[in-house]
Amino acid sequence: MDIIFDMISVRTFWRILLFFHFVLAVTLLATVTLQAVAVLMPVRQAAGNFIDRVRAVPAARYAAVIVILYVPTFLLGAWVYIKYRTYVRIPMEQFGHWWTVGAFEFKEHIVSMGMGLLPAYWYFWRQPLSEEHATTRKWLALFLAFTVWYAFLVGHTANDFRGVGA
Repeated sequence: MDIIFDMISVRTFWRILLFFHFVLAVTLLATVTLQAVAVLMPVRQAAGNFIDRVRAVPAARYAAVIVILYVPTFLLGAWVYIKYRTYVRIPMEQFGHWWTVGAFEFKEHIVSMGMGLLPAYWYFWRQPLSEEHATTRKWLALFLAFTVWYAFLVGHTANDFRGVGA
């Protein structure tokens, strides 16, 4: 790490990590949202307007991308979490922002549950899709969508409180 810190400051390093985590998170957010739309509103006719064209993409096409994005987003978030624990959470507690601290604690748990469900998610979304597992696929996709949205909103709120490197 000393080689990196000879070229850039520690503060800049953590900001770069947070930025990469943000880019991965936004990409994951878009992907799980598109899959949730495809699962909840399957297309019934030929694609016409923009919404119909988005819905025309089969929900299974998003599964591999979601798995590929979820894992590095989780790992990078775990690395950025080091700074959160030291520089953001302690002041939040000192200022009495208990709802924000609690929401972030819940985020840690729900994102970990999403990570634990990824093998099942991958298993049920692999081709060929079995019709008997359609409900399971739907709820796994919706749970991951909820997880990613919740994590994004809470993480953004925690970052707005103080920011990494502040």
